[in-house]
Amino acid sequence: MAALLHIASAAERLRIWLLSQKWFTSHLLPVLPRWLRWGLRTVYLAPIDLIDRVMGRKTGVMPPRLHNCSGAVIDFEGSGKAAIKALEEVAGLTPSSKVLDIGCGYGRLAAAMAGYLDAHGSYDGLDIIPDAIRWCEANIKNSHSNLHFQLADVYNKEYNPKGRLRADQYQLPYEDNSFDVIVLVSVFTHMVPSEFNRYVSEIARVLKPTGQCAASYALITDQSRRLMMTATSSLQFKHFMGTHWVMSKKVPELAVAFEESYVREVYAKNGLVYDFYPGYWCGQPSRWARDSGTGEQDVLVARHAST
Repeated sequence: MAALLHIASAAERLRIWLLSQKWFTSHLLPVLPRWLRWGLRTVYLAPIDLIDRVMGRKTGVMPPRLHNCSGAVIDFEGSGKAAIKALEEVAGLTPSSKVLDIGCGYGRLAAAMAGYLDAHGSYDGLDIIPDAIRWCEANIKNSHSNLHFQLADVYNKEYNPKGRLRADQYQLPYEDNSFDVIVLVSVFTHMVPSEFNRYVSEIARVLKPTGQCAASYALITDQSRRLMMTATSSLQFKHFMGTHWVMSKKVPELAVAFEESYVREVYAKNGLVYDFYPGYWCGQPSRWARDSGTGEQDVLVARHAST
């Protein structure tokens, strides 16, 4: 058992280290075909999942590593709680908030919300990955029954290549002025501009007049443009497309970074203003510590300009 634990821990440390290396994230992964990227992921993570099950290390809300798409997150449950704390600090989150999590994945934030929200609050999780929504519906519940999950069957070349709907025409399935807090973690890092524009428009529509939207990005500013070329950066976006940068022209959705000036224009067009919290992806200081489970990507916390 000790040997199994050592193997699993070493493999997980190696995975986390690789995801922090620019040569791996920005040079090797983008040139591999999708089937090979996902195939190698399966070969690597399936044995670790088996060890987790044998040793009883997997909790009810923690998805198999093979399916989880939360990147370099080490502590699945702890990072969800850290995200709640960050949202309290910068986005006005309270236990009574009406929360929309766009790109909820396998429930990292939802699992933490289950024990956080009171009877007046609610959580809606939306994702384009069918298996992620099935997992959340089957494994994440709370005593108030105020957690809900819905599939957005939107096409994405990397994450949902069989999706039926176009992201640049998609309408969020919620009424106007519905949410106090909207969260998007590493969603806009996988969208091209036409899709990004549509989602920002929809977010402005469903956000309450006094609500706030916290979204993570890799934003290109004068500072991050310079830093991402240095050894301190874990990512390097190689191809400039005018308003945004991509790692792969063949599969742009693999990783997208937007010019911050362009994002500001899109937000303004939709009546939104924001506060900017830099992330440490390119080596710049972040508001949140590296071991907190949040703060790697840049965060914009937006609100209606009229408030």
